[in-house]
Amino acid sequence: MEKSSCPICREKRLSHVAQISDTEYFTTGDKFDYLQCDDCHTVFMEKPPVDRLGEIYPETYYSGDQNFNRSFLHQIKEKLEVRLFSKIFKTIPGTSLSVLDVGGGYGWILTTMRAAEPRIARTVVIDLDPAFRAKAESLGHKFICSPIEAVDTDERFDFINALNLIEHVADPRAVLKKLYQLLKPNGLLLIKTPNTDTLDRFLLNEYWGGFHCPRHFVLFNQQNFSKLAAEEGFAVTKAAYTQGASQWAAGMLGWLYSKGLIQMDRKHPVVKHPLFNPLMAIAAVFDYLRMPFSKTAQMFFLLQNQSVNSSPGA
Repeated sequence: MEKSSCPICREKRLSHVAQISDTEYFTTGDKFDYLQCDDCHTVFMEKPPVDRLGEIYPETYYSGDQNFNRSFLHQIKEKLEVRLFSKIFKTIPGTSLSVLDVGGGYGWILTTMRAAEPRIARTVVIDLDPAFRAKAESLGHKFICSPIEAVDTDERFDFINALNLIEHVADPRAVLKKLYQLLKPNGLLLIKTPNTDTLDRFLLNEYWGGFHCPRHFVLFNQQNFSKLAAEEGFAVTKAAYTQGASQWAAGMLGWLYSKGLIQMDRKHPVVKHPLFNPLMAIAAVFDYLRMPFSKTAQMFFLLQNQSVNSSPGA
């Protein structure tokens, strides 16, 4: 049997991190092994279930739940994101902007962006679930049902949003290559992803919400992701830590479930548990308080395509 290798640097010197099952959505009873590269320190699932996406992303998954996205905590989060998007768009010249959201469900974040920036004239959302098409189009977004790597379009974008995406793919390098091609020269890409070098991972171990098993395939710290982005031609214009409230809450509830202290199942996943929102509120405050002096649960990267010509295949 061929020895596993790091999906980022191809190093074969690896350390076993954890064996984990799905204690968030209970989509499968299988256990999955996570490894860490001894060279670049990327953490990854040894055998990601890329052919089982319909199974591991159930109908109850949070990204498609409109009530979840409109909860009180998410309304606060939305206001903070409006501020972030406003700052980013101020750096992008032009009177008419085009924006792409990758893995954006029905496009609720695009709708938020339009509220933040009146110059946005065209919005496109890419997602694997065709059930999002009608809602996305009703909100005025073009909908493309496809893996990002397979998207075939000549259109280029001023800004691409990829929040909580890169950890869900088995080949992040291939995804970054495609995103680079889809950006206009000097266009900006916003990435948000869990941080492996954070307190909650070391406190919660195999229950760490950043694993989001079996849906997170490859996980990074600030250093190894910045290096990967630079290798794919991006300039890292900003790298910053941010709160990871849902990550903390999922991890703590997973630990409580493992001890038999709470009940959860497929019909009652982690995001539906009555403790989920209170734990998120506490965790968000905790991460914001420690953000000035420590590495918090998630990371933002603002990447720029600095090419003169970003035509396909460039």
